[in-house]
Amino acid sequence: MNKTRKIKEIIGKVLSEKGFEYIRCESGIVWTFGRKVGEVEQEVYIQQHTRFDKEYKLMFWTSAKGNGMKEIRSVLPEYEKKEYWEAESDEEFLQILEFFVSFIKDHGFDLLEDMLEEKPDSFETPERKQYFKEHRKELVEKYDGIYHILGNGTCEEQLKHIDEVLWENREAEETPEREAEIQELWLGMAAVLTEIIFSVEGAKIDYDSWRIKMNIPSTVLSVWPVYDVIQAWMRYHFDNDKSLLIVWASARSLVR
Repeated sequence: MNKTRKIKEIIGKVLSEKGFEYIRCESGIVWTFGRKVGEVEQEVYIQQHTRFDKEYKLMFWTSAKGNGMKEIRSVLPEYEKKEYWEAESDEEFLQILEFFVSFIKDHGFDLLEDMLEEKPDSFETPERKQYFKEHRKELVEKYDGIYHILGNGTCEEQLKHIDEVLWENREAEETPEREAEIQELWLGMAAVLTEIIFSVEGAKIDYDSWRIKMNIPSTVLSVWPVYDVIQAWMRYHFDNDKSLLIVWASARSLVR
């Protein structure tokens, strides 16, 4: 059976009702349909498992930030632990496609409509970004007072010092009190990071972008201070790996 033809016939037919067109089949295992609504691009994928060629899943993607990739298991609780659907025969493959069609009709179109809207970052919410904007200087004073980073060595050495602080504080008990302490540490180190970047002539900060962003107008480089600090801490916490200093790696090009 020609899988591409059947996917185009069965999945493509229902998706075409909302303006989707068949785009391509990548590597013989990912069939892609796409559309553009205003400035937002959206794609729907049928993906065959990379190792088990009789298993398939349905995925939804959008260019609108904060949505991520969605699957059936992220919508229907009864499939929370199910990622792929197995088809041992051509008949079962067609049954899976029909199941995917019913999901698209019952849930997928509403999901795609919701995914047209940009969602706030899970940590950098509008409220937290406003807090950071209003209290950035206080956070700098508090956390630089504790860790003595600013003015201690070159800018690159100060970036590495932030990484060291995050590494030293990578352990965190799963209690509300400790989680609050770690989250404030993230903001404190991010505030110190902004001060290091501000030492570069022309540095600017944008509190209104999807994530707080700093850039130097004379370059195309940017730093996301809160995001970069969190990513560094996450790596140190979960991977227990300091082979790459994340904050230093993300910002060094701006302060050289």
